[in-house]
Amino acid sequence: MGFQAIWISPVIHNIEGNTTWGYAYHGYWGDNPYLLNEHFGTPGDLKSLSAALHKRGMSLMVDIVINHFAANQTPPDISYSAFPSPFNSKSSFHQPCDIDYANQTSIEDCWVVTGPPPVLADINSENATVFNALVQSVVDIVKTYDVDGIRLDTAKYIPKPFLAQFQDAVGVLVTGEAFNDSTAYVSQYQGPLESAINYPLWYVLVDTFTGRTTFDYLAATIKTEERSFLDANVLTNFLDNHDVPRLASWDGDDVVRDKNAVTFLMFTSGIPVVYYGFELRFNGSGDPVNREPMWTSSYNTNATLYKYISKLHKVRDFSHVVGKASYFSSNAKILGTSAEYMALQRGPLVVVVSNVGVGGTKNSFDITASDFIPHTTIVDILSCSTTRVGHAGGFVSPPNEGEARIWIPTSYKSSFCP
Repeated sequence: MGFQAIWISPVIHNIEGNTTWGYAYHGYWGDNPYLLNEHFGTPGDLKSLSAALHKRGMSLMVDIVINHFAANQTPPDISYSAFPSPFNSKSSFHQPCDIDYANQTSIEDCWVVTGPPPVLADINSENATVFNALVQSVVDIVKTYDVDGIRLDTAKYIPKPFLAQFQDAVGVLVTGEAFNDSTAYVSQYQGPLESAINYPLWYVLVDTFTGRTTFDYLAATIKTEERSFLDANVLTNFLDNHDVPRLASWDGDDVVRDKNAVTFLMFTSGIPVVYYGFELRFNGSGDPVNREPMWTSSYNTNATLYKYISKLHKVRDFSHVVGKASYFSSNAKILGTSAEYMALQRGPLVVVVSNVGVGGTKNSFDITASDFIPHTTIVDILSCSTTRVGHAGGFVSPPNEGEARIWIPTSYKSSFCP
């Protein structure tokens, strides 16, 4: 899937380059699936946003919740009659109970929040009238606003047969949130849904790119995911989101580690998601400070990471010259790892990333084999330096003060280097 995601909340912030997703965050009232939240804009505003994105060759993804309604009362005091039909009765919701996260039935039947208010009243998915109405409300949203994809919030709280019903009905890409570090657990949700948010990978990315573990750990995780998921290329991969500490809160002032991490994100298998503010090194350490308002940043387009991600977009757009369909349907291939480096091949590119950070290492990285033609010259399109390919496509990637390298045949050099 040739997608990239910019997570924007609630305004457009388009990083220059081949950005193909815009993202509208929680745009609906928590107690009425038929109405837009007026604090986010009018129906006309959302239609205009959709049209503007599509005019730019981008797509629109919206964040949808079908697991619960919000109510600003305690469970015994909820006025169910205030909800629209058919959600206006107590039987439309499961009985209030606190979740036992060791029990999947409890996860699916109990309430995510039982107090203090606002609480999240859990939809009775087994009530066909209620669940079908909820699904139809989303189908109407997709059609009305020409939506191209859905991030499904709290997917693990919904029984899988109902997720499959939802995916079939909406007819667009759905990536489901199953917040868990276990590949075995999260992989259950690709099948009922087309995609899953790649939480297992996130945990490993943080540990790897902050230098707390070696790249062997990341390589092992990638291989496990390739075996466990139906299609790793439609998983949504991320470094920051609104539920976890931002990467910059872990690595301090080390923008070089951020650059390596986002380089990996853009070229590994899957759909890269860039949460708004990452490009400006927002450093909130957890909810709610990881949801900083965007407008305080002045939308700085000269920030180091902003310009770097823009270049990566252009490289990623170019990188599927081998054929877009084959590029996005084939997994990235790991060429080698060490304590300090990982090399992976994606189409005509070999990406070398490091976790050493500012100042880097004096060690080169010896790549024993690649798809490069032996005895040819390749160029790192981030620094424009060159090196020679040896037997079996192997070559030595010199140290670069901790910066990532993206190697490509010199026949493509003019696209990026003088």
